[in-house]
Amino acid sequence: MAKKSSLNVLYLVGMALVALGFVLPVFQFSFLGTYRITGFDLVGDGDTALKIYTLLIFIGGIAGVVLSFVKVQNAKLLKLAALLVSIIGFVLVVVSLVHSDGAAIIKGLNLGKKTVSFIFKSLYAGSYMIVAGWIIAIAGFVTRK
Repeated sequence: MAKKSSLNVLYLVGMALVALGFVLPVFQFSFLGTYRITGFDLVGDGDTALKIYTLLIFIGGIAGVVLSFVKVQNAKLLKLAALLVSIIGFVLVVVSLVHSDGAAIIKGLNLGKKTVSFIFKSLYAGSYMIVAGWIIAIAGFVTRK
């Protein structure tokens, strides 16, 4: 009889997609040219709060991947925390960009105060990969498969 693996593959794939989506362009703005902004661009050029919120997305994704391979007590709770940290980080990034009032200057592009619909219209491939990763990770967390 084969030994049953305790590796939660769906959760692992979902959190890996979150980490990978962070590296791809997350936002695309068209203002006197096209600007594609990765998560690391937000960390490098944003204000301090935006840097922290952006890093939460990546740290949550990486922590979820690591927790899939490491045996620790309360692993289920820690995996849920990693997923929530990533989701909360993304929500805070969107809120920060909406209420930046010119504080978030990214690649020389002053975003100024924008609406939530403008931010969601500016989502790019990395954002969609992050959201898909969350959905897959949540499905994997709930089904434990």
